[in-house]
Amino acid sequence: MRIPSFGDLAGAVADLGVLVPLVAALVLVNGLDPGPVLVMAGVLSIAAGLWFGVPFPVQPLKAMTALAVAQALPPDVIRAAGLLLGLLLVALRVTGLADRVAAAFTTPVIRSLQLAVGVLLVVTAARLVLSPPALFTEVAPLGWADVGGVSLPSLGLSVPPVAVWASAFVLLVVPQLPLTYGNAVVGLSHLAREEFPSATRVTPGAVALSCGIGNVAAALVGGMPMCHGSSGFTAHVRLGARTPAMNVVLGGSLVLLGALFAGQVLSLFALLPVWGLAGLLAYAGVRHAALVLDLRGGELAMAVAAAAAGIVTGNLAVTTAIALAVVWLPRLRQRHRQRDLVAPAG
Repeated sequence: MRIPSFGDLAGAVADLGVLVPLVAALVLVNGLDPGPVLVMAGVLSIAAGLWFGVPFPVQPLKAMTALAVAQALPPDVIRAAGLLLGLLLVALRVTGLADRVAAAFTTPVIRSLQLAVGVLLVVTAARLVLSPPALFTEVAPLGWADVGGVSLPSLGLSVPPVAVWASAFVLLVVPQLPLTYGNAVVGLSHLAREEFPSATRVTPGAVALSCGIGNVAAALVGGMPMCHGSSGFTAHVRLGARTPAMNVVLGGSLVLLGALFAGQVLSLFALLPVWGLAGLLAYAGVRHAALVLDLRGGELAMAVAAAAAGIVTGNLAVTTAIALAVVWLPRLRQRHRQRDLVAPAG
C-alpha cells in the first residue's frame, strides 16, 4: 500500500462531524467505555479498507444511537442490539438474501434514501452549531500535561445478558435494520461501484458480512454498533480520499486514541472546533443529497417526495417503503396483466 496522499489525509477527517458527536453522546449519556468503542471502530475501519481496496466508511449507527441516547439506555442493551443486528446481517450474507433483495433497490430508491440522509446531515450540522452538545460546553479543557497520562482500555470478552435481547431488538434493531440495509449495504455498494468501477469486492453481500462481523465483535468487547454508511463514503471521497490508506490513517488514529488515551478522549474531542465539524457534516450532506440530481422526470419527483416523507416523520424506513412501493407496484401490476393476457382461456 502506498504512502497516504494529501487527499487521503483530508478524507480521513471528513466524517468526524458524524463520529465525534455520536461517540461522545454514547459515552456521556449511555456510559459506554470510549476505549473499546474507538479501538473497535479503528480496527473495523482498517480491515474494511484493506479488504475492499477503496476508501471505506465506518460510522456509528445513527438511528440506533439517537434512540439509545434519547432513552438513556444502558450499555448492555446497546451491546445486545449491536450483536443482534450483526447476526442478522451475517445471516443475510450466508443465505444469499443480501444480494438477492438488493435487486429491489433500484437507483431511484437508493437516491431517495441518499437525499433524505443528506438533508438530515445538513440539519444536524445546523443544530450542532446552534445548540452544541455537552461535549463542547461541559467537558473540562485538557492541558498538555494531561495528555501524557496513558490509560489502557478494558477489552474483556462477554456476551450481553440474554434478558435484554428482546428489548434491544424491539427498541433499537427493528427501527435501524431498514436504514442499514438500504443505505449502508445496498446504497454504499451502489455508490462505491459508481466511484470505483474496479471495486469488484464491494457487493451487498460482502458489505453486509463486513458490517455484521464488525458489530458482533464490537458487541462482545464493549464497542458501539457501527455501519458502513454511504454518507460517510461521500464525505471521505469528496474531500479527496482515493485509496484505503485513508482507512489506515483514520483507523490507526482511533485505535491509538482508544488504546492509550481512553480517559482523555472526551477532552481531546472537545478541543475540536464545533463549527469545523459542522462544516464537514454540512458539506458531506449537500454532496450526498446532490446525488439525486442524476434522476429526471417522474423518478426525480418520486425520490424527492419519498425523501420528504422520511425527513418530516424522522423515520427513513418511511422513505424506503414509499420509494419501493412507487417503483415496484406498477411493475408488479404490469406483470400481472401480461400473465393474464397470455393465460389460456377457459
